Amino acid sequence: MELTQLVSEKFIISELRGETKEDVLKEMMNLLAQKGIDAEAALSAIMEREALGSTGVGEQVAIPHAKVSDIDDVAIAVAVKREGIEFSAADGVPVKLLFMLVSPDKQMNRHLKTLARISKLVKLTDFKERILAESLSASDIYAILQQEESRLE
Repeated sequence: MELTQLVSEKFIISELRGETKEDVLKEMMNLLAQKGIDAEAALSAIMEREALGSTGVGEQVAIPHAKVSDIDDVAIAVAVKREGIEFSAADGVPVKLLFMLVSPDKQMNRHLKTLARISKLVKLTDFKERILAESLSASDIYAILQQEESRLE
């Protein structure tokens, strides 16, 4: 399972506009709503997950995620916030790169494998460094995603 099969340029935000954690999560969820997701219910699930502990995993990365009942397959949005946003991350550093993951509630294994794939991409490749090095378009970010994910094979 490759992230490039789950993400397209259409679901990449090259610069988030929101100024708060909740704002950027709403902005990303509005994008995922184009996949037919009940944005209100999914955002509520994301916020419930955040209440359990921040999905700011550290090193400027957050992976807000939740499982919902009204979708058939995993949906992912990728976004950048160049100046960073307070996310209560594990290391206290503002988040600049976000992957929002919404999965069907009956596909726990696929949900976990997708989270693991995102973690590998961020930790084992130059994806984050390349994305944050300069201002890029959604198509540029997608191209870098393809290049860097191929290094995981």
